[in-house]
Amino acid sequence: MSQQLDRKTLKVLLQAEDVADLSFHELVLLFQEEESISSFLPEGIVQVDPRNGDMILYNSSRGRRPHDPRLKPSRTMEKETECAICRGKTTGIIDVADLSEGFTFINKNLFPIMYPLHTDVLNQQINDGNQAPGMQARSSYGFHFIQWTSSQHDKDWQNMPLADCAIVMKRLAVLERELITEYGTFMPVPTPHGEQFNQRGCVLIIKNYGRQVGASLSHGHQQIAFGNVIPRRMRDNMRFEREESESFSAYLLRENPTELVVKDYGSAVLLVPYFMRRPYDMMLLVKDTSKMYLHELTDTEIAAVAEVWHDAIKAIHMILPEIGKEIAFNVTTSNGPGAGLYFEFLPLSQFIGGFEHLGLVVCQEIPERAAIRMRNFLGK
Repeated sequence: MSQQLDRKTLKVLLQAEDVADLSFHELVLLFQEEESISSFLPEGIVQVDPRNGDMILYNSSRGRRPHDPRLKPSRTMEKETECAICRGKTTGIIDVADLSEGFTFINKNLFPIMYPLHTDVLNQQINDGNQAPGMQARSSYGFHFIQWTSSQHDKDWQNMPLADCAIVMKRLAVLERELITEYGTFMPVPTPHGEQFNQRGCVLIIKNYGRQVGASLSHGHQQIAFGNVIPRRMRDNMRFEREESESFSAYLLRENPTELVVKDYGSAVLLVPYFMRRPYDMMLLVKDTSKMYLHELTDTEIAAVAEVWHDAIKAIHMILPEIGKEIAFNVTTSNGPGAGLYFEFLPLSQFIGGFEHLGLVVCQEIPERAAIRMRNFLGK
């Protein structure tokens, strides 16, 4: 039998079966009472690069993560022999749902990029405009969660039944809904230039796979952060909508060439963007561009998004070894004002070079050939 978190250990770690049952203050207490996190708290400040508005959070303790690659990293994530998650060496669980085999669950990130403040301190920070005294930085605060795709170590999006993938996506949507609708009033989000973000709190959803792109554990997972920091991509989407009078998703659905469509899923589409930055970058667009968040989607749309995740990640697992690359990729979620709702699948098919740091990207494949190859892989 493969490694997995068993039901007995789950019972010990379980603090709530449904995150929707937790109030904001209960969630804050669960974070603050988690003793294992106390040694790895972030510094709680954010600096802004004045050239482009990039946000830089600081947490020096993340450099001490025991599973981070060192000078001699393992060649593949699959060589990890003992999984801390499967052994239950993790934080309390706040959401769980059964799958056809095992279960999916959400807990607190042991090495958070943001951390909740006590209520009295939080109120003071809001009143002070989140400014850290004597610095060019603002205070940063919020929550950092992990969603484990499956309790079974070797199961992830690419090899799970589609029905299970839909369950995982639905639980992610429930967490997102609670964060935005129930906790958002506690997370005002000022932007670098002083204008107020018209959504209280930003929900950031990503997936890392492979040590080369930031995944310190091989057990399949997604990361969810919620706080008072709005990253540049979200502000780019807001600016795009302000200048073009339409969301970025609406624009790309209209303008991206049809030959770059990898697969149409009815209510969603997987495509290679005409501005592909690295070989085999792909984007998932939800066709109803009036919707900005996962929790706004219908069950049919959720199922379509989950199926795209399944197919795109499966294709990445197939194509990277064929081109001589280790399997490593990121998935990012763009939600909120200006975005519509879209996801980017970013395989590490090409390393970043010096010109890229100046903003000049040199891509080693053309989008048309990449789209053809991805269609072929999905057909296998």
